[in-house]
Amino acid sequence: MMGKLLYDILLFDADNTLYDFDACEKIAFRRALDAAGISYAEGMTETYSEINVGCWKRFERGEITREELTRLRYALFLERYGIAFDALALNGLYVGFLSEAAILLPGAEDLIRRLSAEASVYIITNGLSRVQHGRFDRSPLTPYVKDVFISEELGANKPDKLYFDRVIARIPGFERARAVVIGDSLTSDIKGANNAGLHAVWYDRSRGRERPDGQVFDARVTDYRELLRFLYREGEET
Repeated sequence: MMGKLLYDILLFDADNTLYDFDACEKIAFRRALDAAGISYAEGMTETYSEINVGCWKRFERGEITREELTRLRYALFLERYGIAFDALALNGLYVGFLSEAAILLPGAEDLIRRLSAEASVYIITNGLSRVQHGRFDRSPLTPYVKDVFISEELGANKPDKLYFDRVIARIPGFERARAVVIGDSLTSDIKGANNAGLHAVWYDRSRGRERPDGQVFDARVTDYRELLRFLYREGEET
């Protein structure tokens, strides 16, 4: 592809931007239920996913702590189905299996390999340290990524400006004009970039989500080809 990269410091979100979190979640969830001796019923995966997303949104808003999140999501799930089991124990099983699930979205490895030849690629994530380290250790992306910034280890979470300030402090020669945040979450990645005064690309894989008031991004892309066209100045901003 011809052209020059708009940015040479690329801050990629992990889940549902590079990693197929939905697929990883399904595998880990079913394995956790099996290990706990809990019989699976139709719709359980979707119910848990809905609860989990809701808990993470509350965490991003600062309404609950990380520790409360890990207990609450399975407490709510078990309560929904009337299952008597320890929520923290079930969460521990799930986290262990999730740390072994490193399924990338189609094309993610090629994308990062290509971009890393001309730019410094970093991963920014709110995921649990145990999970993310386990996955990155198994990931083919590892050779192409300069560093992984996990919120649990930085002591701050996306979209908090403090999280991005701490990321920026750890990147040699960082300049805002050279950097862009790329992620699928409007409330975590895009809002976080806005809070930190950084450029942002919204990776809208689901296509057609409404843009909320107050969210600002330099481009909205629905696949990696559109992302590359934008990054290499070959397409108009969307």
